[in-house]
Amino acid sequence: MKKNILILLLVILFSFIISPSLGADDFFAVKSKVISDSQFKLGFLYFTPLLLVDNVGYTSNIYTYDAQDKPDWTGDLGLGLRASAIVANHLILQAEDLPIYSYYLNNENLRAWSNRLAANAYSYIGPFNFKVGYARIELNQRPQLEFSRPYHYINSEWSAETDIGRRAKLFLTAYVKFNKLAYDEDPYLGSYNLAQSLNHRQDVFGLRLNRRVFTSTIIYLNYEMSDYVFESDSGRDAGTQTMSLGVEFPVIGILQGSLKIGLMQIDPKNPLFQRSQGLSGRGDVHISLFERLRLNLFYALGTNFSYGSNEIFYNNQSLGGSAEIYLTSFLKGGAAYDDGRLEYYSFLDLALQRSDHLRNQRYYLAVPLFGGMSLGFAYNVYRLSSDALNLDYTRSFWGGFITYGF
Repeated sequence: MKKNILILLLVILFSFIISPSLGADDFFAVKSKVISDSQFKLGFLYFTPLLLVDNVGYTSNIYTYDAQDKPDWTGDLGLGLRASAIVANHLILQAEDLPIYSYYLNNENLRAWSNRLAANAYSYIGPFNFKVGYARIELNQRPQLEFSRPYHYINSEWSAETDIGRRAKLFLTAYVKFNKLAYDEDPYLGSYNLAQSLNHRQDVFGLRLNRRVFTSTIIYLNYEMSDYVFESDSGRDAGTQTMSLGVEFPVIGILQGSLKIGLMQIDPKNPLFQRSQGLSGRGDVHISLFERLRLNLFYALGTNFSYGSNEIFYNNQSLGGSAEIYLTSFLKGGAAYDDGRLEYYSFLDLALQRSDHLRNQRYYLAVPLFGGMSLGFAYNVYRLSSDALNLDYTRSFWGGFITYGF
């Protein structure tokens, strides 16, 4: 499989290099976005400053659960730059870098730098669009999912994608990804080695059949296959196949967003492990009403390998929504709720090991800022309950953030 994917990638790259100046809809959509989002221009170069301000405030506990609460003042601050070049009207080169500093007032050992680096190139030839890219994320991640404490990882990925017949109502998309995920937490929670249990390489190949039903709405059928190769434990290697149905609707009246739902099958290489199946997908739909009210519905479904044991995996199921209302032309308020479950299973017999219940509530106010950004103040409440772990834990956070759009 890896050899076939590599051959396909070389074909895509070769076509990308020799592409002449013909037309393609998506290429010009990318071009328009580069021009509209950029703040500065120098010849054929476009520059956009990047700013990240998040988690700035006070939390009742820096962990999602622990025997003893550890409150602290925290903040994530980042400042970077995106540079884009439009060359000869048929090639776009884009690169961005965003260094981020995570600050803790009392827990100095958790202070750390993160970095998000990405580079992409776009081109076209007749009805074909091409994109190749590289991304490297070195992140000190705050607690999420099964991780109850902050952790550090590096995620690097090479990718290539081509659209075949992009201007037609029916067209095909082929893509490949070569991803490497590396943790360096040892020990984690006193006894776990994240690098030994989770470091792996993932090779992905996918095909997507797209059907345009309106001007910009697309319904698609997506097939994807992956190979997981773990560095320290070959007994955990597995292959996956996912078949999904999705729709993307940039704007349909008051609706905007995307939906994707599918079935993923995991085929472990270990003969002692059993094949498993589960739902996979993600959805995010925005509804605008009366020019002042915005509603949002979202869900996420997926499967992850657990660091607790090489035979354990968990399904992540999350469903939520939010409401946002413009109180005045310069002030808006909102509330959001997210209800999730982590269900842990064993590859040995596919028996349910335990189920954790995660709930998040968020309330906020925001005002417009310069450059199309907004400044906000939020109050968050996180609750975790687990019968197997005998937990019913609540923590809170209040503080500020800066986000794009108002």
